[in-house]
Amino acid sequence: MAETALPANYRRNFWALVFDFGFFGIGMAFVSQSTVLPSFLTVLGASSAFIGLVSSLQNAGWLLPQLIAARYLADKPRKKPYILWPAAVGRTLLLVMAVLIWSTHAQPTWLIMLITALAVIGFWVGDGLASVPWFDLLSKVIPPRRRGRLTGTGQVFSGTLSFLAGGIVEWTLSEGGPSFPNNYAVLFLLGFAMMVASFIAIAMAVEAESVPARQVPSWREFAPQLWDVLKRDRVFRRFIIARQLSGLSGLAVPFYMTFAIAELNLPAQVAGRYTSIGVVGSILAAVVFGWINEQFGSKQVIGISLGLDLATPAIALLVPRLFTSDGALAWGYGLVFLSLSAARSSMLPGWMTYVLEWAQEADRPTYVGLTNTLNGVSTLFSVLGGVILQWTGHNYSVLFALTIAGLLLSWPFLLGLPEPRQREALSEAG
Repeated sequence: MAETALPANYRRNFWALVFDFGFFGIGMAFVSQSTVLPSFLTVLGASSAFIGLVSSLQNAGWLLPQLIAARYLADKPRKKPYILWPAAVGRTLLLVMAVLIWSTHAQPTWLIMLITALAVIGFWVGDGLASVPWFDLLSKVIPPRRRGRLTGTGQVFSGTLSFLAGGIVEWTLSEGGPSFPNNYAVLFLLGFAMMVASFIAIAMAVEAESVPARQVPSWREFAPQLWDVLKRDRVFRRFIIARQLSGLSGLAVPFYMTFAIAELNLPAQVAGRYTSIGVVGSILAAVVFGWINEQFGSKQVIGISLGLDLATPAIALLVPRLFTSDGALAWGYGLVFLSLSAARSSMLPGWMTYVLEWAQEADRPTYVGLTNTLNGVSTLFSVLGGVILQWTGHNYSVLFALTIAGLLLSWPFLLGLPEPRQREALSEAG
């Protein structure tokens, strides 16, 4: 059967989104949430509770504003302008951090830790506000069966260059690189440069006007409508529960790097190596998840990603017992970040594509905003992880074991979900 005709400006929009997605990923390699930022805070002397709090607030900053954005955008015929302005504000904060660290020599450390936390939270608030219109733009200009191809291409592009970025990070944090704290200032500056390239790419996208399907409800009307969505859409409700429980992986995510530095006595420069190893996981997962999404749908992607989420803390527990020499341990522990990054690559071809395909077009911004705002609850898990470490005297084995146990709870809810491409058949069946 011949494929449906592609939308106008498809090729231009495809590559604009690929380069936006790709350069953003490269930028994040220089200021990684799971490697670079925790290592910076650890070197500054931050506690586990503070690192967990920062991780949670970053995620909350990305997720919680999205419901407000979804309601605000409901009657807007064009979404691209609402991608650009919050992205511009948030990404500039990386430049501010680079200048601040360089000019103050990271002194006093308590103030730098506080400003770092505020800056990265501000960055993610800006990106969170931009994400709702970004996903809506994606769904408007890229047909469903081409989205897996787009995300796969974008992840391979960003992954290939992020692998090289990881090498730059490792050299920058090594004894041969700039001295502390200028080494981290350089990384923030490089991250900002890649974000500028990402911004230019998305600015090149062409968006046709769309006609809003209905009037925008008032805030008093909007809140009950959100509850009605959850009440009437049984599948979406089950999806939300599965998504929340999968967020229990966040118990351990900020602490894989602190475990490496504080407990395994690995040098901070391995953050760069683990960034590169994580990129390999992202590239492999991007290719596989993109293909699985196109051939079988987003539910299968989600299932595999949950398996990887379960494997990550298990690997962290096993590697120190399997590798005894320092050199072997430094490389072997990289498997944690291989698995972690592969699991994270499922976000767009798995979790978000499921929502985009399940929601009706008129409801899509509300579904995306509601999904991500409710996911804000799971951002508290990183704070809880930090508290668990404090309570147990930094017993990482307890933390990783609890993470595994929590993730197992999500499986029954995932298994009961339909593939969203079967929605029409399900609707006809009642």
